[in-house]
Amino acid sequence: MDATIPVSSDDDSANQEIARQYDERPYASEAFYFSSPAHIQAAAHLYGVTAPAPQRARVLEIGCAAGGNLLPFALAYPDAEVVGVDLSPVQIEAGQQVLARVGVKNMTLHAMSLTDIGPEFGKFDYIIAHGVFSWVPPTVREALMKLCHTHLTDEGVAYISYNTYPGWKAGDIVRDAMTLHAHGLSSGKERVESARAVINMFKQGMAGSNVLGAALRKVLNALDNLPDYYLEHEYLETFNSPCYLVEFADMAMRNGLDHMGDAQPQLEISANYGQKLQLNLSLIAIGQPRLIRQQYLDFLVGQNFRKSLLVQLARQVEMLHQPDPVRASELRLAAHFDKVDAPADADPRQGGQWLRDQGGVMLCADTAAMQAVTDMLSQTWPRSLTVAELVEGIDMPPADIERAWLHLVSVGRVLLVQDRTPYDTASQAMAPSLIPGVMVLLNPDARNENQVAPSNLWHCPVRWSPDVAQFWAMNQMDGQRNEAMLSKLLRDAWQQGGVPGPNGESLKGQRNLDALAQRFIRTLLEILRRHALRLS
Repeated sequence: MDATIPVSSDDDSANQEIARQYDERPYASEAFYFSSPAHIQAAAHLYGVTAPAPQRARVLEIGCAAGGNLLPFALAYPDAEVVGVDLSPVQIEAGQQVLARVGVKNMTLHAMSLTDIGPEFGKFDYIIAHGVFSWVPPTVREALMKLCHTHLTDEGVAYISYNTYPGWKAGDIVRDAMTLHAHGLSSGKERVESARAVINMFKQGMAGSNVLGAALRKVLNALDNLPDYYLEHEYLETFNSPCYLVEFADMAMRNGLDHMGDAQPQLEISANYGQKLQLNLSLIAIGQPRLIRQQYLDFLVGQNFRKSLLVQLARQVEMLHQPDPVRASELRLAAHFDKVDAPADADPRQGGQWLRDQGGVMLCADTAAMQAVTDMLSQTWPRSLTVAELVEGIDMPPADIERAWLHLVSVGRVLLVQDRTPYDTASQAMAPSLIPGVMVLLNPDARNENQVAPSNLWHCPVRWSPDVAQFWAMNQMDGQRNEAMLSKLLRDAWQQGGVPGPNGESLKGQRNLDALAQRFIRTLLEILRRHALRLS
């Protein structure tokens, strides 16, 4: 791209309307771990592709909102250079305020269209566009592909997410009904209310004979728990253009890029969907190119959303036909699992220990080796381990351990990274310290001001808010005070009435608070560890 991409006046008007909609109802700006450059590097490795190290990478995100998907990477890798671009000045300003409060020096945000990005921006090792491609005019989609080709380094990887068919066919029907019912309404509040009315119409009035009933109910049930801003931007915007994978990949190829696969490689592994699917896919896709096999798989599973990784076209010879979980033996693994009761629909004959991973997904550890591997990963969390360290640390046959970690990788139940993370390089001293930026993003007094959702350095959103006493104690965790010192400080603060007790009550003047303070600090430290908010 020797200059910025020209757009028509119609496209300019569309961009202005999109910006207005996001200014009026900003999108919550949070992290998506599968779009983190460190994760993309590890995922590319499973596809046989080498990607740049994140430590000093140049990263560009298109449609960055307030920067919530870039901030954890910028904090984890202070020597990297991070740039975000978004149409909405309101969201960019909110993000810039957060960056100033956190003190980030390696990240900049720009309120502008992607079509205005010129050669002065240079080239990037990673280009991320999450939630952009399907929601812009056709010429802007083409411009995004051209930008990725021109501004991506030779070894770089681009990430683009989009709604895809066949799974979004049912979503199209719901969206068509919503836009019809919202016709003529101007305010966002009215439009969302009309969309909720359509959801209720479908759920209460759909005929039992509707041949698409099961697919529609799945869409409608998912919408029940989603916030208004998601409903408005996903279903009521002017543009929402799903496409088949082969159509997306064809556009990429026309612009000098090749489609690698999904950023969650487990979605490309047919064995994860059962032997029947795996067998029939292998029969129909025998001798077919990698892309056609991926498209057939989308048909069979009803894929409705993709997170595609793209590289320069010249690199297509490097790619494996499908991701190889065995290659994770050269990566680092991390995960945290909680032991939970078996789900109500579980087969009682299955046995084993049921677990919930850090993303809330259930897993049955049905072998001793699986239980040992998940235990060791959980105890080490938020630090990562190599496969060699797993084998060395578990007194079981290496073949059993291999089957366990291979399964975890194959079904996507572990986080992967190629190099040591900030959690691994931090000093494991006795004095607790927190990850950078956490006090700004978790500040109870700023919850309504921050458009940036809190996340950890694994690029995972943090669904937890500290109470007043917890936040006060976290403020004392400077890497110099150990657990005993923190307990004494908290005891004194309680006795002096400066901090409320665990249930919000006053403990002013009370004695014998040492044991309570010790339990409080110990519990808080475990909460912080589980959310990966502690460095040490």
